[in-house]
Amino acid sequence: MTDLVTLKIDGHEVSVPKGTLVLDAATKLGIEIPIFCSHPKLDPVACCRMCLVEMSGPRGASLQPACAVPVAEGMEVNTQNENVRSTQEMMLGFILVNHPLDCPICDKGGECPLQDQTMRFGPGISQLVEPKRHKNKDHLISDTIVLDQERCVVCWRCIRYLQEWEDKPQLGLFERGGETLIDIQPGQPVDAKTGGNIIDICPVGALTNRVARFNFRPWQIERTPSIDPHYSTGDNIRIDTRTHQIRRIVGRENMQVNDQWIADKTRFAYEWVNSDQRLQHPLVRKDGELVPASWSYALQYVVDRLKEISRKNGADAIGGIGSTKLSNESNYLFQRLMRQFIGTNNVDHRNGGDVAALATGLPALADVMKPQYGPNPKVDTIFLVGFDPSEELPILDIHLKRAVLRGGAKLIIAHPRQIELTRYKGPHLAYKPGSEVTMLNALTKLAMSAAEKNDADLSKLLTGATQQALKDVCDVAVDDAKRAAELLAKSENALIIYGPMAADGPNGPQVVNALTNLAMITGHYERLAYIGLDANSQGCRDMGVLPTKLPGHAELNDAEARARLEQLWGCTLPTEPGKTYKQMLDAAGSAIKALYVMGADPASERPDWAANLDKLDLLIVQDLFLTETA
Repeated sequence: MTDLVTLKIDGHEVSVPKGTLVLDAATKLGIEIPIFCSHPKLDPVACCRMCLVEMSGPRGASLQPACAVPVAEGMEVNTQNENVRSTQEMMLGFILVNHPLDCPICDKGGECPLQDQTMRFGPGISQLVEPKRHKNKDHLISDTIVLDQERCVVCWRCIRYLQEWEDKPQLGLFERGGETLIDIQPGQPVDAKTGGNIIDICPVGALTNRVARFNFRPWQIERTPSIDPHYSTGDNIRIDTRTHQIRRIVGRENMQVNDQWIADKTRFAYEWVNSDQRLQHPLVRKDGELVPASWSYALQYVVDRLKEISRKNGADAIGGIGSTKLSNESNYLFQRLMRQFIGTNNVDHRNGGDVAALATGLPALADVMKPQYGPNPKVDTIFLVGFDPSEELPILDIHLKRAVLRGGAKLIIAHPRQIELTRYKGPHLAYKPGSEVTMLNALTKLAMSAAEKNDADLSKLLTGATQQALKDVCDVAVDDAKRAAELLAKSENALIIYGPMAADGPNGPQVVNALTNLAMITGHYERLAYIGLDANSQGCRDMGVLPTKLPGHAELNDAEARARLEQLWGCTLPTEPGKTYKQMLDAAGSAIKALYVMGADPASERPDWAANLDKLDLLIVQDLFLTETA
């Protein structure tokens, strides 16, 4: 049971866990203490001194920063007396001395903690009669973030976020005293994939969004909760709109998913929504040209042509490609259209291999997505296979960094190249592309030895997975592989994560089998997780946008699942497995005569696919823009 400490704050007794900061204890009682540098997601630094309160101690009462001092048994805290009030007013006065009077034009105006606290705790008049100091008001510290150095109150929040969450000390303090500035090193802009979060945590209008600035006032916007449209981690966001147009996107707190952080792509990549290039009406090709058509004409044309091709060539001459960019509802209806009305299982969303990847370990990802503020016994080893979260899933990336730096987890990386996370000095198995199976089988063999386990059947399968093969075929250092195998074998709560590079390649099924063997022999099968990269990768699988799976991951030959769907849909479902995404594109113009592409753009992925699409009798593209496929 957690040790409790009892203290009094403004005469009110409260018991809180040992180690709780005085500021948090006061918050529990509903007592407000003004802050600027303090932030619940960042380590305390006590640099702004706004939270000074009177605390009892062995030498009597003294002013101490509530954001940095932990509670003590029998402590008495006063946040309201004249000494505290005058000190807080004085500290706020110092902050305001050179702060510009930009409120009428500042993006933070109306939601600014400095404004609010000036009204509640500040002096009535300025202490300065001389001209204010002037600094750079339009300083680009990245392509998307603007720093107004005049407004900065030097709270260090931006510095600490980049250090503590991104592990990238890209901002620092320059000069001294009243000339102190926060800035980047010359020629080294902030390039962290989640760096835009420093805009949200800035307590004043010093850091602004270059895309959104001067576009709205906070009281004019309508706030709508939503989910990240780009990444599969399901990061919680809030979309702020004005006059029915998106003005900005900010993070929304969910401690089980993204804490309160979002990736820069999510924050800044939304201007396409208001693009004048978006299609306004259907287009039908006539005499080689796309011409506008009415909805009734376009829909009837598609229906007639699909019926004609199905009658002439059979339903399996028609294929459908769904999209990870679209909702569960859209993808469910799409696969139902292909199966119920067209009569084919030619439906897929994956532009890689044909692996219906394992999802057994997805719940275990929650153990690493929770904020790491100390040792985490639920995750002691993390093994990444063919997956670069820094580039592919930035929010998962910062949680993995916290798991390593704060939670004490060991990190193993199997990837053909150096990725950002390899700097954490764990074993890096830099295998040659295509040698994944040999590498994983050799690792399994080493793990069996490290765990002192013997599986005769598995040993037969691993006969060729020697240390020599590891060196010659995979170009992997044997010592690194031994270290990785020992970590996995002796770990109690390892998490094994693999991505599309591993699962969707030409040898994807063999890679997944090898990973399964490794996870089972080390006792981590329930913590083996495939993670897609796009926003609704998992939803597409759940909805059955797969050539060999029905909704709910039911197999095509699952009689009970088929009967349930046939009764629900009022049809007889096709029984033959369909073609994969790749197989449909490879067969376009031959076995596949018509292709319905929803929210995907295969023509942009491979030139031979683009050429094959030209051979189709019918190509239907459902998209917001005139893509290369369209």
